[in-house]
Amino acid sequence: MCVLTFIPTGDNGFILTSNRDEAVFRQSAVPPKKYNINGQHVFFPKDPQSGGTWIASSGDITLCLLNGGFIRHIPRHPYRQSRGKVIPDFFNFQTVCDFTGRYDFSGIEPFTLIIINNSDNLNIDELRWDGTEIFHTKTDSCKPHIWSSVTLYSPQVIQEREQWFNDFLHQPINSEKMLEFHLNGGFGDIRDDIRMNRDDILMTISTTQYVINKEFFTIYYEDLIAKKSYNFRIVGK
Repeated sequence: MCVLTFIPTGDNGFILTSNRDEAVFRQSAVPPKKYNINGQHVFFPKDPQSGGTWIASSGDITLCLLNGGFIRHIPRHPYRQSRGKVIPDFFNFQTVCDFTGRYDFSGIEPFTLIIINNSDNLNIDELRWDGTEIFHTKTDSCKPHIWSSVTLYSPQVIQEREQWFNDFLHQPINSEKMLEFHLNGGFGDIRDDIRMNRDDILMTISTTQYVINKEFFTIYYEDLIAKKSYNFRIVGK
């Protein structure tokens, strides 16, 4: 929900890793499991509070939502709908353009939605909702990327994280290395490191990773508060 990295691995495969930064008093998420949405098997951890999620994959379509659009905004509660519902709702639409054209974004707090489609060629769509308008751009799927939530991190910190990420890539990269980055990346400032902690009130509470290729995909989920981890392997997407 708050920092996301993408690593292409060739032949339409990729590694997608997400840290969820949240208030520690928020109820723990349900570990990833299979849900049926519009006839599709979709795998995701579920937030009990919203009934939604921040990350999900059907194997062909993988999405992750980060809080905030372009800049830090002032929340205007109450909102009509939780952002956590956006990803499950997406699977009721046929295409990204169908979703952006027909979905009701009104009354939802600003967000950034990353959509990765590897059903044919590998494509990344980036949607940003600023509370008034939806913006749709394409992202180069041949290159690694990092995104950070604009609601938690200043432009300077986001730029620093991009530099940490680029420096980290100067070595052979695999899924284990990316988990290492998500747990240990940074320069020792615990408030803004990749795994963050602000006064034991707001911190990185979980890490989720999807490793997807043509034959199978794996899900790794670690609840950093409960200190429990889960591994899943789905064969034949």
